[in-house]
Amino acid sequence: MRLVSRRKLAKYAAEQLLAGNDAVLEEIAGFLIYEKHEREVELLARDIEVELAERGTIVATVESATPLDEVTKDAIKRLLSSNSGMESLTSVEGRSAARASRTDARSEARAPETDGSDRATQHVELPDTEVPSDRIAQVRLREIIRSELIGGVKITTPTQVMDATIAKRLNDLRAKKI
Repeated sequence: MRLVSRRKLAKYAAEQLLAGNDAVLEEIAGFLIYEKHEREVELLARDIEVELAERGTIVATVESATPLDEVTKDAIKRLLSSNSGMESLTSVEGRSAARASRTDARSEARAPETDGSDRATQHVELPDTEVPSDRIAQVRLREIIRSELIGGVKITTPTQVMDATIAKRLNDLRAKKI
C-alpha cells in the first residue's frame, strides 16, 4: 500500500469531520492498524486538531479541580474564539478559584474517582457550541477534573497552553524558593 503522510491523513480527516462524516475515524483507525502505525494515534489526533483549528474549529482541553459552571465555560469559549490573551483568563481563573473555595467542604465529603494512579480524575465530554467570530466558527471543550490542581483552570489547545492553576503557582513559588 502507498505511504500516506500523517499531515495529509489529518487534513483528510478534518475535511471529512467538518463535512459531517464521523465514520472517517473508524476508517483511519483501521488503516493505522493495517499499516501497523498504532503508535502514531496520539500524533495524528493532535494533527487533526491543528487542521480543525486552521479551519475554524478549536478543540480545547480544560482542566480544573472542580466541574466548571456554564458562565465559566462560556467565558472560556469567548476567550478561545477571540484569542484575546491572558488578561481574559484572569477573570475566568478568578471565578474558578472562588467556586473551588466554596465547594471545598462539599468535595471532601465524597470520594473522588481514581484512574489507577494516586491522582483523582474524572472526564466529562461537553457538547459542541457555536461561537460567533470572524475566524472561529466553533469551539469544542473537553473538560477534565483533576483535584490536584487545587483551583483555577488549565486550557490546552493545539497551539498553546494557558495554565492559571493554583498548583502551578505553588510550583512556581517553590522553584523561586520564596
